[in-house]
Amino acid sequence: MPNQKFTAFWLGYVPSGPGAGPVLEDTPSYIDTVILAFANLYPSNTTCTGFLQKSNSQDAIRSGIAGIRKDNPDTKILLSLIGTPNPSVGWNTGITNPDQFGSWCANLADEWDLDGFDVDNEDLDSFPGQPFVDAVIGMRKAMPDKIITLDSYIFDRDKTVIHDLAKYVDYINTIAYFLDFDDMTQLVEQYATVIAPEKISIGVKSDKVGPISQGTSLSETKQLTTWNPSMGPKYGMTLWNLSSDIKQITGEPDGAWAKVIHDNLP
Repeated sequence: MPNQKFTAFWLGYVPSGPGAGPVLEDTPSYIDTVILAFANLYPSNTTCTGFLQKSNSQDAIRSGIAGIRKDNPDTKILLSLIGTPNPSVGWNTGITNPDQFGSWCANLADEWDLDGFDVDNEDLDSFPGQPFVDAVIGMRKAMPDKIITLDSYIFDRDKTVIHDLAKYVDYINTIAYFLDFDDMTQLVEQYATVIAPEKISIGVKSDKVGPISQGTSLSETKQLTTWNPSMGPKYGMTLWNLSSDIKQITGEPDGAWAKVIHDNLP
């Protein structure tokens, strides 16, 4: 069994089942953490799961969670939270009461039987600062035993807040899928200067390589899976995403990226 961990996203906003990607309950048993994408931040320090349920009903998703709990009880299940354009609520300025937001998230975790949350701050209108840090700390205060992960791909934008949040988050996912092996490893080395390498999971994307698709090749996925930063072993690997890891999208056999990571993770 690998020492490092395998995290993978599953998309509720694209179809799943026959002729599409896998349904949630078919998440491979070797996935340590599956992240459901996405719920949106919403006004008044709340969230909305409407986008998560765009192509998979709430009942279907809840059934998938129950199926994982039954068949793979060690698999952790997180919900990824992202900003929303309309109404405009972003991570950098949208959470006005961190304690209230943390309580909302704690109740949501209980309601959906979640092990925690993934924080996906891709709001490029401003740099994340103290309000964002306070929002994540509010989540941790309300959920001391839950998992909280953080996504990042722009080091210069996020380095200060990652440093400030290092003790509050379980790990970060680098989501710079568009980088080649050399640039990706250089980026991870940068992140390792502000957060311990054992809290860094390297993100790859199951898709064709190219400026539009931005996939990570299977060969470089294998290289990244076996590689570790100079300052110590990484946390593991993160796959974006199980829903697209199918032949009709990638041109490779179903589950090819997941298999490469699983077969090569230290």
